[in-house]
Amino acid sequence: ERFFAARLGSEAALEAAASQADFGASLLPGALPVPRAPHGSAWDGKAPLVLTGPRAGWAPREWGWGWFGERHGDEPVLCKQRAPIFDEDRGDSTLIAECSLREYMRYAEEMETAPEELPLLYMNGWDLFESHPCLWDASIDQIPGSITNLSTAAYVAMHKRFRLGGDSLEYATGKVRQLCKVFIGCRGAITRMHTDNHRAHAWLSQLHGHKLYVAAPPGEGRRIHPRRPGGGGRLPRLDPLDASQRAAPQHAGVELWATVLSPGETIVLPEGWWHYAASLSPTVTLMCNFWDQSNVRAVEDIFTEQAARALDEQRREAAAKAASGAGPPVAAVSAATSSA
Repeated sequence: ERFFAARLGSEAALEAAASQADFGASLLPGALPVPRAPHGSAWDGKAPLVLTGPRAGWAPREWGWGWFGERHGDEPVLCKQRAPIFDEDRGDSTLIAECSLREYMRYAEEMETAPEELPLLYMNGWDLFESHPCLWDASIDQIPGSITNLSTAAYVAMHKRFRLGGDSLEYATGKVRQLCKVFIGCRGAITRMHTDNHRAHAWLSQLHGHKLYVAAPPGEGRRIHPRRPGGGGRLPRLDPLDASQRAAPQHAGVELWATVLSPGETIVLPEGWWHYAASLSPTVTLMCNFWDQSNVRAVEDIFTEQAARALDEQRREAAAKAASGAGPPVAAVSAATSSA
């Protein structure tokens, strides 16, 4: 909160500053500005890009603060004190609360003037399209002219290859819906430094409010989440808004890119890039993971890994039954499952 108070000032000052293309980089001394281009401009897949201007024919452009409150205010949601929650957080006293969406949105508005000692909670990763598939259409995860999103085609191909049964497109659509999530946050809500799973790219579109994004190339992981000297795990992840951390020896020299998104803008992030976000005001963001020609083989890896786990589980169950005399020999089950 001290960072926001010292750097941002009033909401009017934030609105004026956010119109400057290099505003995000100016908040972090030494950070590089993220390039900008209109929606529909081709993304090269090598570095972050902010897309600006109209996104024609895209339904979520109308989904602002009031839209969510009016249409979905009674729905139960989870709010977390930390996001994402990492393996190293297990056993920690991270606060997770359940409330209605309307209650969280009221909380987010009131937190702008609330005492600093109150816990700061973030409503991240809401599966809106799983709860309301009627809101989904084939344009939701696309940015025509900017990205070539092959996620649906890849899931259709894998569904047919693994002979899962049923309608391939229906199956693929269900999987792709799960890749798109809604984030609603109060001022100061933070998404900690992380990379996305399964070698996926990501785009994040700002539907309401202003959000600071900080990104770093894949090779900066040794500075962002360094190993402890002599082994024994890792040191805490870098918080790029903490100037003392940026100057610490284990993080010094880290390459950071920064930008602030205003409503209607989208940031596209390549696979493997570290990223961090901080809400500068109450915000609504729509996020989507996706694969294109450069990394679509990762979808095959997902299926292969899942098949291997399922096969291993079958063999474990067969071994347990064989040991108890209740099933066929393990070798017979292994031969059958391997041929399948």
